[in-house]
Amino acid sequence: MYDAELMAVATGAAGTLVAAIAASGAEKMRLKVAHFFRKANLDQRRAAAQAVDDTAAQLTSPTSEAQALAATAWAQLIAQYLAEHREAMSEVDELAVHNMPPSKVWNQHNTGTGTFIGGDVHGGMTFNYGGASDAGR
Repeated sequence: MYDAELMAVATGAAGTLVAAIAASGAEKMRLKVAHFFRKANLDQRRAAAQAVDDTAAQLTSPTSEAQALAATAWAQLIAQYLAEHREAMSEVDELAVHNMPPSKVWNQHNTGTGTFIGGDVHGGMTFNYGGASDAGR
């Protein structure tokens, strides 16, 4: 059996992964799972890919029992992988869906009269740093 630390990490990652598949869908999580299991053998990579589809199918009826079964299956897959690839412990957080931070918007408005090259200046700039642009701002 696996040691306590490995099982704790695998169980936490499994719950996070099931929640991410439920929230973001299988398509979005498929690449993250494939990246995480990149050092696995071919059978393990296929099992992980199939588990994404199985989890998505189980979560069509989002009962707590379905989520628990999916999390248990993922915990076993992740624990087996981590037992063989301990260096992947630092990458477990990549299985979570990270929300984009809200963007920071600065507005600068320029108006003036007088001697400007080309005449009067009216206008401004908007800087949208980080996050997606929002036309409503």
